[in-house]
Amino acid sequence: MKRVFICSRYAGDVTQNVTVAERLCRKAVERGCAPFAPHLLYTRCLDDGKPSEREAGLACGLTFMEACDEVWVFTGAGVSEGMRREICQARRLGKPVVEIEEI
Repeated sequence: MKRVFICSRYAGDVTQNVTVAERLCRKAVERGCAPFAPHLLYTRCLDDGKPSEREAGLACGLTFMEACDEVWVFTGAGVSEGMRREICQARRLGKPVVEIEEI
């Protein structure tokens, strides 16, 4: 089963952005993949509003990216700074980056 890292916005319209991430995860499962969306996980136990905790969550997600086979980037709502970091890390690791504009 292909492991897919989900990269999409979190901050801003959090409710809408969480819905988008959940839809991306569902889409991955429907395609026979195992999705990982760090912004759905780490924001449950870390405060994204505190810079040190946000940084810790990003660092944890980037670590897990190493185990993923590819990175899905949702560009439909624009690319945030956190997403840019994830995209750069994916490229450094040589992971395929799949841009998704609509879900």
